[in-house]
Amino acid sequence: MPEQTYLNDLDSDPRTAQSLEHRKLVVELEDRISKLNDQAKIFIPLIAMCLIVAIPIWSKSLQRFLILLLSPFVLLPLGFCLVHLVLAWRGIAKARTRIREWERVNQILSGKL
Repeated sequence: MPEQTYLNDLDSDPRTAQSLEHRKLVVELEDRISKLNDQAKIFIPLIAMCLIVAIPIWSKSLQRFLILLLSPFVLLPLGFCLVHLVLAWRGIAKARTRIREWERVNQILSGKL
């Protein structure tokens, strides 16, 4: 069975541990971006199609448009799409923030060494 290397085992060389942590953050960010792109390829056309179908109804009557919009057959899929896109975008923003924070800490530590 291959032996795994943990960050605690790399205490002898802090730069190696730092580079592994940075690489982990970059890979996580790339993964999140690819997931967002995949979701956007599906959800954005679906949202656009909902709006295209809803525009003629809206032009006839605002009341009919609101009734259609509040229908569970429209509201639930549209809400599902929007929630997934927002959560994916938030994950990307958090990952980018963590990478910036890591780089800032790394610059501070490099300046002190």
